[in-house]
Amino acid sequence: MSGARSARVHASRVGPSGLHSGRTFLEFFAGAGLVRLALEPDWRCVWANDISPHKAAVYRANFGDAEFQLGDVAEVSAEELPDASLAWASFPCQDLSLAGWRRGLSAERSGAFWPFWRLMRDLHEAGRRPPLIVLENVVGLLSGGDFSGLCEALAALDLRFGALVINAAHFVPQSRPRVFVIASATESPSLELPGPAAPWHTPALVRAVEKLPAGARDRWVWWRLPVPPSAPPAIETLVEAEPPASLWLPPEQVERLCSMMSPANAGKLDEARAEGRRVGFLYRRTRDGRQRAEVRFDGVAGCLRTPAGGSSRQTLVLLDGDRVRMRLLSAREAARLMGAPDSFVLPAGYNHAYHAMGDGVAAPAVRWLGRHLLAPLAALPAT
Repeated sequence: MSGARSARVHASRVGPSGLHSGRTFLEFFAGAGLVRLALEPDWRCVWANDISPHKAAVYRANFGDAEFQLGDVAEVSAEELPDASLAWASFPCQDLSLAGWRRGLSAERSGAFWPFWRLMRDLHEAGRRPPLIVLENVVGLLSGGDFSGLCEALAALDLRFGALVINAAHFVPQSRPRVFVIASATESPSLELPGPAAPWHTPALVRAVEKLPAGARDRWVWWRLPVPPSAPPAIETLVEAEPPASLWLPPEQVERLCSMMSPANAGKLDEARAEGRRVGFLYRRTRDGRQRAEVRFDGVAGCLRTPAGGSSRQTLVLLDGDRVRMRLLSAREAARLMGAPDSFVLPAGYNHAYHAMGDGVAAPAVRWLGRHLLAPLAALPAT
């Protein structure tokens, strides 16, 4: 990455009034900085950290290093943290993901939540705890006992809390549901609902709430969040006209992948070819002990994953009449599917760039949450 700072210029702009209303935030497990990209300019980042040098390089290329601290959150002390309106923590999801080992919050990686929580506890005891805390993770968080333990931990910080399951598909053509737990120190009747409501309060979330112990259930809030009025951009608008030549699959590999399709998936391909120019996605799956190629032409990409994730990297299928071409999704296309502008600086290496995006939070979902729930909550008087 060069010294380009175009995305930093984009992120550091202030609002029409020239102010961000004093809203500041701490960004734990910051990754490449997509949360910061989304929250600024309405909020100002005053401290951020991540343990990954590769992600830190992306973050610094886009936002500079004035607020960034590289290292393990377990080695941070509460005294080091500046005062802030919000603490955001997208703690590691590998041990909670349905595609992973599901070892829970006590495991080594997702267990990083607890050092973060201890920092919030120490700030609370010092009278400096941020009045807003947001936790973000995969929907696997709602299964098992992890969710109850997390809610009890928030209750111990004297906070009221609720959760929303927000799918990035409301904003970009990517299916990427994530759980956002929002904890607040203020009373907020105008921002609450009497009960769960679609699309943000899913059946899985409702079941998880029903299993909460009484002490945590008494603090539960069904947050109100409007539904975006417009549809996400068409997938065709995000496809690069001239992607790197190295991403294209040779004809013999395309033919082999087509031969791996079940009759149902081969039928999907034939139907799409009959419709003319189309963009779809192909995934390799193991079905009944046999590797299969599966396709979708519904205009939505599957959930981006890191190159080492439990699912294969996505392959684009580009149809033009009888012609079928395939290639890997480019790093810039992955960034676009996460809502990052083309000014966002990516690493030169494909795997590092793809990993930075696949391990991030969809920026438009964070921006919507920030403007329609977090900012109103931050404007309420403390109770």
